[in-house]
Amino acid sequence: MTRLHTTILISFCLAAPVLAQTTIGSSTCTSSALNGTYEFILSGRQVTSTGTTSKLFQAVGTAAFDGLSKVTWTMTANTVTTSQAFGTALVYSGSYSLQSNCLGSISITTGDTGTFTLESYNEGKAFAVIGSDATYAYNGTGNAQPATCPSTLTGVHEFNANGSGLTGASVTAVLDVVGVLQFDGQGNVTANWTQVANLATTNVTAMGTYTVNATCGASATLTDSQNNKYAVSISIYSTAPNFALAVSSPQLVFDGNGAAAQATTGGTCSASTLNGTYELTMNGRLAPGGIPTKILAAAGAAVFDGTSKVTFSLTSNAVNGSQAFGTQVMYSGTYTLQSNCQGSISITSGDTATFTLVAFSVNATNQQARAFQLVGTDSNYAYNGGGNVQPSACAVSTLSGEFPFSGTGNSLAGASTTGVVDIAGELQFDGQGDVTANWTQASNTPTVNVSATGTYSVSSACLGSLTLTDTANNKYAGTVSIIGAAAGNFEWVASNPQLLFTVAGRAASVNPGQAVVNAGSFLPNETPAGSVFSIFGVNLATQVGQATLVPLPATLLTTTVTINGELAPLFYVSGSQINAQMPEDIEPGVATVIVKNGSSSSNAVAVTIPATGTPGIVVYGNNRAVVVNQDGSVNSPTSPAKVGDILVAYFTGGGPVTAAGPLVTGAPTPNGLSPVSGDYAVKVSGVAATVNYLGLTPGSIGLYQANFAVPKVAAGDHPVVITIAGQNSNNPLIAVSN
Repeated sequence: MTRLHTTILISFCLAAPVLAQTTIGSSTCTSSALNGTYEFILSGRQVTSTGTTSKLFQAVGTAAFDGLSKVTWTMTANTVTTSQAFGTALVYSGSYSLQSNCLGSISITTGDTGTFTLESYNEGKAFAVIGSDATYAYNGTGNAQPATCPSTLTGVHEFNANGSGLTGASVTAVLDVVGVLQFDGQGNVTANWTQVANLATTNVTAMGTYTVNATCGASATLTDSQNNKYAVSISIYSTAPNFALAVSSPQLVFDGNGAAAQATTGGTCSASTLNGTYELTMNGRLAPGGIPTKILAAAGAAVFDGTSKVTFSLTSNAVNGSQAFGTQVMYSGTYTLQSNCQGSISITSGDTATFTLVAFSVNATNQQARAFQLVGTDSNYAYNGGGNVQPSACAVSTLSGEFPFSGTGNSLAGASTTGVVDIAGELQFDGQGDVTANWTQASNTPTVNVSATGTYSVSSACLGSLTLTDTANNKYAGTVSIIGAAAGNFEWVASNPQLLFTVAGRAASVNPGQAVVNAGSFLPNETPAGSVFSIFGVNLATQVGQATLVPLPATLLTTTVTINGELAPLFYVSGSQINAQMPEDIEPGVATVIVKNGSSSSNAVAVTIPATGTPGIVVYGNNRAVVVNQDGSVNSPTSPAKVGDILVAYFTGGGPVTAAGPLVTGAPTPNGLSPVSGDYAVKVSGVAATVNYLGLTPGSIGLYQANFAVPKVAAGDHPVVITIAGQNSNNPLIAVSN
C-alpha cells in the first residue's frame, strides 16, 4: 500500500562564488552577458537653448555584440537636419564593456564617433543605451532576436510610437501615436492609427505592401486615403512576433514598438480582454511649434471592469504655469474594445478626455491582455500612456537587488522646461526600504553623473514611492508602479524642482525573489506551508553543511533563514544553495525571506505562499522523475516499469492535507495517511492513472508521494504530471516497458 520513505534530504550541490556579502539571487555581468544579434531602435535629437528641436534622428536595425568587446550597429535611419534624409543605411562599430552590476559603456569609433552609457538586463536578453555624438543626444534599446526569424508577418499587431510633425527641415509638432498593423501573411498590410499633436487628434488609415528578410528585418510602404506615403522599417525581436519600427513621410517621423495583439492569429478582442488592475504611466505635454510649454508625468494604476468601466488612480507631477508635484488624481469613465484590439476611452469624471486605446499580448489561456497603450487629449495636454498587468500582491521586499533603468524627461527652471534629458542608470534595493541610485543623464552633448541614496516603500497593491538625495543635496521624490507576475519590471516617475522624468526599471537578471523555489520543480512562488524549498544565491554559508538529526535545526553552521521573521528548519546549506522547510504556520500571501550567514545579512526578497497545492516532482539526471518501481528499484531507462505496476513518485509543494496527527515544523510527518485536500490526479503522457494515495510521506519532512498504477501507454519514456486543485506539476520522465 503506502511506501514509506523515512528520509529524503534534497541536496542539489552547486559551486559557490566566494563573496563577502550574503545575497539571495545575485548574479554578475561581464561583456559575455551581451552576445549575439539584437533588434535595435535608436532615437536622437538636438535641442536649442530655447527648447526648439533643430535636428532629429531615428533608426531601427540590429546590434551585434561578440561577447568580448566588439559591437556593430547596422541601421536604416531617417534624419531631419538642414534637409530630410529617409531610409539611409548606416553601420557604426566600436567597443563595449560591462561591469559586474550590468552597467557599462560603448565607444563608437567607426561610421561615427560617440560615447554611450550601456546597461544590460533580463539576463542579457536586452539592453539600453544613452549617449551623444557631435550632433545628437541619443537613447536606444535592444532585445535579443530569435534563433529563427519569422518568414512572414501575420495577424493584428498593435504599435505605439513618439515622433515629430515636419515642415521641410523644421519640427512643427510633437506626435504621440497608437494603432494597429494587420498583416495578411502574403505581403499586404493595412494600418489604422491615431496621432495626437498638441490638442489635435488625427485618424489615419493606410494600406500597402511589406516584405520580410532572412535577418529578422522587414519593410513596408503605405499610402493613406489622402495619398500621403509612408516608409516603414521593422526589426523583429520575438517569434510572436514583436518588433521595433520607424515610420517616415515628408510630413512626419515617428518610431516605437509593435507587439502581437493575440497569441494566436485567430483570436479576437472584446471589452472583457481588459479586465482587472494594471499599472499605469501617463505623460502629457503641450508643445506649440514643437516646444514644450506644459508637461505632466504620472504613475499609478488603471482598473478595467471587463465590461465598460475604467478608473485611473494616479500620482501626478505637472509643470503647468507652476510646479505641482505629488498630486493625487482619480479619473473614471467608459471604454470599448473592438475585435482587432483597438478601441477608445472616454473620461467623464475627474477630467474630460478622450483616448484611443489598443490592447495586446493577450494571454491564450484566460484571454486577458497583458498590456495596453493609449493616446489622447483633454483641455490641457496631449497624452501618451500605457499599462501592464501587476503581480497579485507586493511588499517592500518585492523590490530587491539591482534594477537597471532608462528613460527620458525634461530639465526645468520654475514653470519652464529648459531641455530634454535622457537618463540611464541603476537602482539597488535592499528589500527592506533602503535604496541607492547611480545614473547618467544627457541633454544634447553634456553628460552628468548622479549618485543618490534614500528610502522606498511598496504597498500591497504594488504601488510605491522613492525619496532620494544626491551628493549635491538635490532631492528627488518618485512614484513606482510594479509590473508583471514575476515583479521583474517597474515604471518610475520622479521629480525635483530642476528635473522631471519617467523611466522603466528592469531586473538585471531576474527579481531575486525568483531565486526562492519549490525544491522539486525549481519554480518560484510554488512552496505552500510545510513543503520543501530551495534558495539560490552567493555566500549563503561558510561551507557545505547538512542536518543529521531530527527535528531539523534552525541553524546549520552559521546560516539561518527567516520567513516573515520565523526561523525555517534547514536540511542543507552551501555557499550557493539552501534547502529548507517552509514553516507549517506561514499564512498564504506575500512573505519576506532573509538569509543570515554569521554577521552577514542578505537582501530581503518577496515570495508568494500559495494557499493550495503547487506540486513539484523531484527529479534527477536529465529530467527524470524520482519514482520508485514496484520492485523497489528507482525507475530509469535501464529499470523501467510495466503497465499496471504500482509506482511511487515523490514531490514537494502538495499543500494542505487531512493530517494523520499534528504537523510540527521541522519534525517528521506522523505515521498513517495524510492525503492532500481538494481534487488531484496523475497522468502519464496525458493518460489518467489510477491513484491509490497522494499525500505526505509518513516519517519524512515536507515530502509528499503519489502512489499510482501505470496506465496503458506504449513502451518508452513518458512525462508524468501531478495535478492538485487545478495546479499542474513539472513533467519529468518515467520509463515504461511492455
